[in-house]
Amino acid sequence: MNRLKKPLLPLLLASIMSCSLAPAMAAEKPDSPTQQIQIDHHVFTLPNGLTTVVHTDRSVPSVFVGVWYRVGSKDEPAGKTGFAHLFEHLMFQETKHRRSEYFLPLNKAGATDMNGITDADRTRYYQTVPSNALDLALWMESDRMAYLGESITQAVLDEQRAVVKNEKRQGEARADGTAMAFYRKHFFPEGHPYAHDTIGSMEDLDQASLDDVKQWFKDYYGASNAVLVLSGDIDLETAKQKVAHYFGDVPAGAPASRLEQWVPEFPGIKRDVIYIDAQATAIRRAWPVSNDDPRELTLLQLAAGSLAGPRNTFLHERLVNELELASSVTAGLARNRLSNTFSIHVTLRPGVEPEQAGQALDQALRDYFAKGPPDRRHIEAIALSSDNALLRSLESNAAVGMLLAEGQLYDDDPVYFTRQRQWAQDATPQDLQAVSRKWLDRPYYESLLLPRPRTAPAATTVDRSRIPEPGEFKGEVKFPPIAETTLSNGMKLVVVERHNLPLIDASVQFDTGSDADAAYAPGIASQAFKLMALGTQTYDAAALTEKMGRTGIAFNAAVSNRQSGFNWGMTSDRAEDGFALAAELLRRPRYPQAEIDKRVEGVDVDAFFDAQERQPINAVGGVFARALWGKDHPKGRITTREDGKRDTPRQHSHDLLARFHDAELGPNNATLYVLGDITLERARDLAERHFGNWRPVTPTPLEDSTRAPTQSARGRVILIDAPGTEQSSIQVGHLVGPFDPDTAAAESLADAILGASFHSRLNTNLRETKGWTYGFSAGVGGSPRGPRVFSAGGMVQADKTAQSLAEIRQEISDYVSAHPATEEELEREQASAIRAVPSSFTSGGAFLASMINSRSHGLPYNRAEGAMQRLASVSLDQVRERARATYQLDRLTWVIAGDLRRIEQDIRALDLGPVEVQDVYGNKIR
Repeated sequence: MNRLKKPLLPLLLASIMSCSLAPAMAAEKPDSPTQQIQIDHHVFTLPNGLTTVVHTDRSVPSVFVGVWYRVGSKDEPAGKTGFAHLFEHLMFQETKHRRSEYFLPLNKAGATDMNGITDADRTRYYQTVPSNALDLALWMESDRMAYLGESITQAVLDEQRAVVKNEKRQGEARADGTAMAFYRKHFFPEGHPYAHDTIGSMEDLDQASLDDVKQWFKDYYGASNAVLVLSGDIDLETAKQKVAHYFGDVPAGAPASRLEQWVPEFPGIKRDVIYIDAQATAIRRAWPVSNDDPRELTLLQLAAGSLAGPRNTFLHERLVNELELASSVTAGLARNRLSNTFSIHVTLRPGVEPEQAGQALDQALRDYFAKGPPDRRHIEAIALSSDNALLRSLESNAAVGMLLAEGQLYDDDPVYFTRQRQWAQDATPQDLQAVSRKWLDRPYYESLLLPRPRTAPAATTVDRSRIPEPGEFKGEVKFPPIAETTLSNGMKLVVVERHNLPLIDASVQFDTGSDADAAYAPGIASQAFKLMALGTQTYDAAALTEKMGRTGIAFNAAVSNRQSGFNWGMTSDRAEDGFALAAELLRRPRYPQAEIDKRVEGVDVDAFFDAQERQPINAVGGVFARALWGKDHPKGRITTREDGKRDTPRQHSHDLLARFHDAELGPNNATLYVLGDITLERARDLAERHFGNWRPVTPTPLEDSTRAPTQSARGRVILIDAPGTEQSSIQVGHLVGPFDPDTAAAESLADAILGASFHSRLNTNLRETKGWTYGFSAGVGGSPRGPRVFSAGGMVQADKTAQSLAEIRQEISDYVSAHPATEEELEREQASAIRAVPSSFTSGGAFLASMINSRSHGLPYNRAEGAMQRLASVSLDQVRERARATYQLDRLTWVIAGDLRRIEQDIRALDLGPVEVQDVYGNKIR
C-alpha cells in the first residue's frame, strides 16, 4: 500500500520545488485576482461521535468514500512500533460477516482507487464507488469499523506480519532507507513519537500478539475517533439516513489522550555522517518548526519553492550555476501534527569538498535572509503554479474528499485549504524573508550523506570452532590503610588514605533515623536532613547554592531506620571549604519557616492520595510489608490520607525540625569517615576545627523496628483490585532470621540461583521461557539487625497471573526439595559473583560505602577484602542447606494487584492459602 504522507495542498505547494519557473511566468503579474473557490459541504455527527462530511457533485455517478482515523505511528508506545501500519493491513482482511478480503466485493462492484495509508499522524482508508454501490461501501466500512477487532485470527496476523516485514525490507533496500531511520532517531529527542518510522522495527513486529492488535483496534478504531467523508453523487439527507443506518451502532470507543505539540530544540548545530548506497555526496539540513502559526507554515512552503528547484530559484542559481558546487538543490516543509521539519538537500558535484559546499550554503542563506526573494512576481508565479495545480485537482471528487477530510480531522474546518490558498495569494517577498529568517537562522541538524565505500574482508585466521576460555582470574580487593581516632568532644573519626586522584569523600553517619520519628512526627528524620540546604545561620539558600557551585562541592543525605548519613565530596584542594560547608549545614541549619512554606505551597495532599488510589497496582509493596510485619510495627505502617493531612504540616514545622536536629544529631551520636587524597593529620585537623566544639546531645531512645512481629507467620493471599490493568503486580515472601555473617556468602549464592540473577530459575522461567514478564527477581534483604524479608516479585501479563503464581510456587518447591541447586548453577553464579567483586571497588565512594555497611553489621571495616574467598569456599551442600532453611513454602504471603474480574477466580483455584481482598492501605474489604 502506498505511502503518501502529506495533505493535498502541501503537496501541491511542494510540487513547485521540482518544476521550472519559466522566465515569462516569473516576470508576469496576474491580470486579476485568483477566482474564489466554493466547495459546498455539510458536516453532521452521530450520537456515537462519528463525524461525517458530505460534498455533493452530480457530474459523475460515483461517490468517494473515505474514513480517516486519528491514529498513526506517533501513538505507538515503546515496544509496539509498527502497530498502526500493521493494523492498516489487517483492516483489509475478512470479518465474521464477510469471508473474503476487503477488495473482492468492491472490485466486483467496479470500485476504483481503493487503498489504505498510514503515516505518523493518521490512518485513512478510501475508495471511489459507482453510485449504485454506495450501500456496499458503507456496509463494508462500518463492518470493519465495528467488527474487525473480534474477527482477526492468529493466522491472519502471521500472514500480514510477513507482508509488512517484506515491505520493511524493501524500504530498507532503498539508498536512503537506513539513512532516514538514523536521521529520525537523532533528529527527534528520545521518546519523541516521530523518532521511529511508520513501519516499525522487526523485533516489535515479531512480538505483536493477537491480544496486542485487538487492543489497538479497541483503543483507536472507535467511531468517535474517525471522520467519514462522502464526496460526489450524494445529497445530505440521503447521507444522513445511510450513515445513521450503517454506522449508528458502531461503538464510540474511549477518548484517546494524545500529545498536541513537541518541537525538537537544538542549542547548537548538530551533525552526523551517514553512509548510503549512492553515487554522490550530499548535505541535508533540517530545522524543526512549530505549529503555533498556521500561516507561517504556508509561507515556509512558498519560501521552499523560492529557495530551491531546478532553475530560477535562489539556491539553484547560487550553488549550481554560479559556484558550480552542486548538481541539484531541493527544499521542502514536511508537515506533521506535533512538529514540522524544513529541510534543504544539496547534492554535490564530484570532487567538491563538503566543507566548501556547506560554507557556500551558509552564505547563500545569509544573503536570502538579508534580501529575500527577487520580487513579488517571483512569489506570484509560485502561488499561481500551486493554485493551478489545486484547481486541476478539484475536478476529482476523490481529491475534494481528501481535502475535506484532512481539514475536518486536523482543523475542524473541512475547507481549511481555502485559507491556506488565500495566505499564499497574499504573500509578499518581505513575508518570505521574515519567516525564513525566523525559522532557518537558528541551529539545525545536518547530515553528511557519503557514498558507501567498497570493502572486502580479509581471510580469517581466527578459530571459531570453540570459544576461548577466560584466563586465570587474578582480581582482588585491597583496602588502603584504615586509621581510627577520636575528637576532643568524643566524635569518632575514621580516615582512609587513597592518593590515586585529588579527590576526597566524606560522610557523617548518625545512629538515628526514621525509628526516632515516633517521638516527633512521621517522616521528620528524612525532612530534617533534606531541608538543611534551605538556609543556615550564615547563608541563605541562594548563597549556599552559589557557594556549592563555585567550589564544586556536592552534598547528599540518606536516612534509614536506625542510621542516617550526611555525605559530601570535594577535590583535595577544596577540603577546607568542604568541611566548613558541611559543618555549617549539619550544625547550624535554620529551617526557615517562610522558605519551608514556599517549598510545600500548593502541595495537595488529597491529590496525592487520589493518584495513589487510582493506581492500586503500585500498592503491592506497602501492603506486602503490612502483611508481614503487622499494622502496628514500624515497618508495616502505611500512610493514609488522614495521616497525610495530619503529618504533612508537622513534617514541615520549624519547631519540630529544630527539636529533632538539636536532640538527635551530635558528635557523641556520630562517626565521621574521610577517604581519599588526605592524611590522618590533615583530616584530624579539619575535623577538630569544624566539628571539635560541637556539643554532645542526649538522643531519644529509638523505637525498636528490629523486633519480630507478633502476628502469625502463616501464609495467606491478599488481592488488590486494579481494574483495567493489563499487567498484574506480584510480591510473595516471608520473614527470615537475622543476618549471619557465617552463612551470608552461601545465602547470596542461593538467592542468585533462585531469583537474584538474570539467569536465575524464576527469571528464566517467567521471562525467557514463558515470556510473561519483563523481569522477575527474588532474594533476601533487610536491616543489619532483627528479622529480614525474603521476597520474590515482578509484573506479569494479566492473563497469565494465576499461571505465574503456580510457576513461582513450583520453582520454590522444587528448589528446596525435588530439584535443588545443581553444580552447574553454583559454578555459574559463583564465578559471576567472584569476578564482580573487584569491579565494585573502582571508586573511593565504593570503599567508603562498604566500610559504612560493614560497620552497620558490626563487622570489620575491611570485611570486603575476604568476599571472594568466602564466595569461593561455598559448597553445593551449603547452598542447598541455606535454601532449605530460608525458603519456606507454607509460610509464603502472596500479594497480587490486578484486575480481579479477570484473575481472582483462577487465583483462588490455586489454593495458595486463605484469600482476602484489601484496599491500597491494607484494609480488608472482603
